[in-house]
Amino acid sequence: MFLGLRYRIHKAVQRYALGGLGGLMALIGLGFLCASGFMLLLTVTDPITACAIIGCAFVGVGLILMFAARRPRVPVSEATLAATPGVQAGVSGASVMAPVAAAFAQGIAQGMAAGRRR
Repeated sequence: MFLGLRYRIHKAVQRYALGGLGGLMALIGLGFLCASGFMLLLTVTDPITACAIIGCAFVGVGLILMFAARRPRVPVSEATLAATPGVQAGVSGASVMAPVAAAFAQGIAQGMAAGRRR
């Protein structure tokens, strides 16, 4: 039991470490791309204009990413909630999850039965 747990923890740590290292390498690459873009702009414009262009590009990308990351706030009326089967105001989450759990158990049973037929 503990061997499987240790293995899963080891794989999770390995996955996060590789992901973090990949992110760090991507940031370093982004730094070099910014430096090369800045040097390219310096051949065309003066240093102040090149800094303004790079700064505006970063602010623009940052604003786009912040806008894309925000969660939409969609109001849901009580009539919509009442018309949705299984979802009602004041109903606990356990009663909504019961059919999902039953379907999951049925799928597991059917998968095990299909495996025995082979």
